[in-house]
Amino acid sequence: MTVQVQVNVRPLIQARVLAQVPAFKTVAGASNLASILQGRLLDNGCYIFRESQKPEASDLVNGVMQRITVSIGLVIVVRNVMSASGIEADDVSFSLQNSLKTALLGWTPESGATPMQFGGGVLASFANGFHIWKDTFTTQQFIRAT
Repeated sequence: MTVQVQVNVRPLIQARVLAQVPAFKTVAGASNLASILQGRLLDNGCYIFRESQKPEASDLVNGVMQRITVSIGLVIVVRNVMSASGIEADDVSFSLQNSLKTALLGWTPESGATPMQFGGGVLASFANGFHIWKDTFTTQQFIRAT
């Protein structure tokens, strides 16, 4: 039996962001959003984690081949020091969000995967002097057992 498993794309995405978006002072991996929010946050930071994996059913008769949609969360942290409304921090975050789109949209993280797509974004937190935004990007990978 031959088995093909997934490649962990999180470190590949982390390396891409580090190389392509010099405006980030910190680019690091994380286990989940809660660990980022509870940890030590750094201004102009980007924290990356696997959000979910959603498999499709296999349609092979004598084996398994599944497409898996992998969602990656990218958390942008901007320190809010200018005003109580945080509009300046939101503007900086928006610029960093566009930088992530430029670096990742259409890029293929590994052979056999589909190009990265934007999956949406949401304000994760605006507290303790930080504006924290989470974008999601997706790619699809294939696993096989024949």
